[in-house]
Formats: sequence, C-alpha cells, structure tokens
Amino acid sequence: MVVFDYGIFLLLCLLILFIVIGRIEWVNHIRNINSIPLRIVVNGTRGKSTVTRLLGAALKAGGYKTLAKTTGTKPRLVIDNQIEKPVIRPGRANIHEQLSITRKAIKEKADAIVFENMSLRPDLQWIEETRIISPQIVVITNVRADHLEVMGPTLEDIAKNFINAVPKNAKVFTGEKALFNLLEKLAKARGLEIYLSDENEVSSEELKPFTYFEHRENVALVLSVCKYLGIKKDKALAEMYNYIPDSGVLKKYDLKINGKNILLYNALAANDPDSTNFIYERIDKPEKNFYIIVNCRADRIDRSVQLGKLISTRIKADYYFVTGGETRVLCRTAIKNGINREKLIDLGNKDVESVYERIAKLINDKGVILAIGNIVGYGERLIEQFVQKGNPRHSAASPRKIAQQL
Repeated sequence: MVVFDYGIFLLLCLLILFIVIGRIEWVNHIRNINSIPLRIVVNGTRGKSTVTRLLGAALKAGGYKTLAKTTGTKPRLVIDNQIEKPVIRPGRANIHEQLSITRKAIKEKADAIVFENMSLRPDLQWIEETRIISPQIVVITNVRADHLEVMGPTLEDIAKNFINAVPKNAKVFTGEKALFNLLEKLAKARGLEIYLSDENEVSSEELKPFTYFEHRENVALVLSVCKYLGIKKDKALAEMYNYIPDSGVLKKYDLKINGKNILLYNALAANDPDSTNFIYERIDKPEKNFYIIVNCRADRIDRSVQLGKLISTRIKADYYFVTGGETRVLCRTAIKNGINREKLIDLGNKDVESVYERIAKLINDKGVILAIGNIVGYGERLIEQFVQKGNPRHSAASPRKIAQQL
C-alpha cells in the first residue's frame, strides 16, 4: 500500500509556484528593460557614483528623461537631476533590487537609465550587466588596487573582470590611461569597441563652475559618452554644473576650531591609495600646519596596510591622526616603512568627541586637514563632529531636495 505524503506534495506545489512566479517576474523584467531606449552601466574602482550622477545630468541636457541609480556611500535614485530618493533595502544589498529599480524607471516614464554596477564578485558583475540590465554603453571609470581579495589579486585581473562583464555589442568608454592597452586588448578579443576619454579636452575654466571638487577625468569621461550620443558639450556641462552630488564627494569646510582657522577636506570616500594620493596632490596645502586623519575599519585590514604604506612614502604631514578600529595594523605598517613615530598619533577605538578634542589641541592656526581612509560609520560621525563643533563658515555642500522614501 502506497502512503501519500501530503507534506512532500505541499513542498512540490510551493516549489512549482515559486518557479512560476520567478519566471513571470523575469519575463516582465525583460519586457521592461527592453522598453527603455538607452541603458548605461557604470563600472570601475573609483568615481562610479559621481560619474553615474554626472551622466544622469548630461543625458537630461540631451533631452532624455533619466533615472540614475547609485550604490555609493548611500544608495540613491536621482530622477532627471531634480529629485533624489533613498533606496530602501530590507536586508543586505542584492542585485535583484535592479529589477525593482527598472520597474521604477518604467513608472517614471524614463527613456534613459544609468545604473552603477553594485557587484564586487566577477560572476555577479556579469549577471548584473549582461543578464539584468543589458546596456548599450558600459563606462569603466578606472582600474585601481581595491577589493583585491574578490577582484584580484592583480590590477590585470581586475581589468579582465570589468571587460568580461560587458555584454556583446555594448560600447565601452573608460578614463583608465595606464591600463588602456590591456583593456583594449581584452575588449578586442571579445569583439567590443572601447574608447579612451581625454582629460585634456576639459579646461580649468570649464571646471570652475562645479560647486564641489570635481575630477577632470570624470568630467572628460562623461563628455566622451555625450559626444558619442550627439549631446553638445556646452549643454551637457550646463546641466552637470547643477548635478546632485553623492554624499561621498570630496567636500571642503572652513572651520573655527578653538579660535583657530582650519580648512578641512573630507576625502574619506576615496579609500584606495591611488585615488587618495591623487586628491592629496590636487588640493591646496601649506608647507607647514598640514595634517592627515586616517580612519581605519576593523574589517578592512588590507586597506589599512595600503594606507599605512601610502602615508609613510607619499604623503607628508605634520601629524598623522589614526582613528577607527584596528589602527595598530596601519601604525605598524607606517612605522615599518619609515614614518616618524612622533608624528603618528594613534587615536584608535576612541569616541569621536575625544578624538576631536585631541586633534583640536595639536593643530595650529591656518592649518589644513585632509581626512582619508574609510567613511562608513565612524568616519561619517567624526566628520559630523568637526563640522558641528567647528562652526563652519562655509561648506561646499549645497542643500538639494531629498524626496520621500520609496
């Protein structure tokens, strides 16, 4: 006699229902994504969020109704360079959210989307670009030494992973000069067209109207895409000057700390050595009274090692204030590479109020502070402490409309 197991039957029914629902969702997504005329994905190591926002603004100048989605310091949707909305996640970040964002783009009647690639793992990058978004244009901002444990271990591996994620027939635009020959070779092997932007096509005068410190390379990269799409440079720049910047963009604050005039640069979002050094070389800094805050994260030990080498070999300062978690790793690395021990101040695992007070006592009038390292969590609170206590006379930040949550 055969006994009918209702439990197994119920499980099979649920499994079949799950498969059917998933299939319906996927079919609807394919219809939705293909109904959006222009689709762009922004990948790379640094500058993805900024380039995504700049592209969204530039496309608006070209007559497109645009939805841009970033996954930077804080994930955001930017609709037509006018309204910004937070992306609410019930749990951890998952590429499945790109399906719901696509539905949002359809609801907004967007005819262009610009999505920042939100994946680190090479296989997920491929799924996100080739399967989910299927862009006609892929932008690779640059190739830097970050997330080597996932993307590496070498820069060449990172470059290969970026190119492998690009779908067939997509055009590739990049600002990566040092490894362009490799990127071009990899692209040609896959039958892809790749274009290198030229930062020299953007003048210093054209950069002045930006209210934030803006990288010439980012602007040139966006303008190269605009040129391909037939969007005039002057119109694109006019809209880009008013773009809604990412919360992690380089910011400058004029502060009054214990009666001392202090200029603070917040570069915590640029947490790989090359990008950090690039900012260090570009900002205005005095020969004396220049200070570095390096914020560490306990779960980014490899990054602490990289930053320890950076400050000891390429960045000169009167004091190096080391904050956050597991600061000993950075300090040991910096000392090993020849940094002056007396200039290295370990403020690890201390509350932001104590760190602020200690730094305020040691810095001099007309000093400049450059904050580098990691922004998430402690880094954000530390900068807020300086801004609140320092009575900012001027900030590059300008208030923009933040819409209600999705």
